[in-house]
Amino acid sequence: MSVSLKELRRRGHSDEDIRLARLTQDGARRSGGPARSLAQILAGRPARSLSEASVEDLTPRQLRRQGSYGQAALIAKQAALSDADHDRADRARFHANALASLGSARTGEFDLLRAGNVILGYQYIDAVQARLLETRATPAERNAALATLLLITRHLAWQDYTCTKMAADLAEMQGVDKGDMARTLKLLEGVGAISRVKKGRMKIITVTPEGAFRGNVNNHAEAVARYSAEVVQLHPAREDADPRQTDLEDFTRT
Repeated sequence: MSVSLKELRRRGHSDEDIRLARLTQDGARRSGGPARSLAQILAGRPARSLSEASVEDLTPRQLRRQGSYGQAALIAKQAALSDADHDRADRARFHANALASLGSARTGEFDLLRAGNVILGYQYIDAVQARLLETRATPAERNAALATLLLITRHLAWQDYTCTKMAADLAEMQGVDKGDMARTLKLLEGVGAISRVKKGRMKIITVTPEGAFRGNVNNHAEAVARYSAEVVQLHPAREDADPRQTDLEDFTRT
């Protein structure tokens, strides 16, 4: 196992000693000598033999996480590590990389397998859309609100209900004026789609976890509890609140 520079300094080796050890290491590589780590050079130890630096077997979990080609690639790379014939080890690594490429996931236009798993409640989208239709907003303003809501849910923090983008960021991403974005966010907040919490000089955009959530669904209840404590308590329900909005907020009201 390699030793970090921080650990070498902690052991008492100066920066000058480390620099000289690197020069010694580079010289050995150019001359074809045995490879030694910086820790071995500084300690005056010879290079470890192949028998001493044996490769541990792959665990079932490591193999299970790969497909058939991925497992073959791991086994080939492991065999190359313990092969004394350098030419054969190089060929094994070459073919292992080819096997690894065969085992990589195939995607079309969109790489959905590596995307963040944002969960959207369709009742939430339907409720927001219905409330926007009941406002005096123009069709263009309603469309801008739905597009902004999509960007907000796209950039939710992991295991959280807060958006990682500020209003200025959302305006830049959509190519609109900051004033237009401020009016769009006010419209979304007016229909209960989002809430904005002021922290310092900035306003953090939050979305109810019941409507949108990103992360492990097993931690959903914790996000709801944090939302109830950190957001809803700052915006207590009014007695004259619109009863049609209870389908989004009733889970937080007491």
